[in-house]
Order: sequence, then C-alpha cells, then structure tokens
Amino acid sequence: MLERNGELKHINKLCSFFGMTEEEIRQAFYSENVTQTLFGEETKIQKVQKPIRKITDLYIKRLQTVWKHVTPEPLIMKNTTNVEIFHFAFASNNPAGLGIAKDIIGKK
Repeated sequence: MLERNGELKHINKLCSFFGMTEEEIRQAFYSENVTQTLFGEETKIQKVQKPIRKITDLYIKRLQTVWKHVTPEPLIMKNTTNVEIFHFAFASNNPAGLGIAKDIIGKK
C-alpha cells in the first residue's frame, strides 16, 4: 500500500494501521527531491530504501512508548527462498522476560 510514486491510495487504512497521520506517513516513508530543469522546477517523490525495515523500526519505537522493556532488534524469520516473512519483537514490563526474548532472538 506504500506506492513507489508516493500516491497513497489507501491512506485511511495506512493511518489506522500505523496509528499515524498522513503527513507522518509521508515523512517516514518518502522524500521529495526538487531539481531545476530546462522547463522549471521538477519535484520527484522517492520511497525510502528498505521500507520493511522502516516499518519494523516504527513498530519497535511505538512499543517502547507503551512497554518498559522492548527488544531493540526484531527476529527476522525467512522462508526457504530467503525472503523475510515475519518479524518478531518482544515487549513487556518484566525485565526478566526481555532477557529470555533476547536469548530466543539471538538463536538462529
């Protein structure tokens, strides 16, 4: 739903999903480059590189606003063709749980 050209056709769903405003989503996932051409200024919208990683970073940041102990890096599970299919992040108010989660996440 995060189009390469910056057109957000399903912005209501994205806002609900991320808990962010349209402007926050645009700032998080897109950048604008203004270049001078023969015919005036041209603005190109470019999607961030590694948007999946950006999404996991946003989730971890949001979890940290609610829970005291959150894994800093998610466990990335991949399928047989080495494509990322799942990211696991642990959040708890119990510090002992974070240690256990880090042990689990550290094992590959």
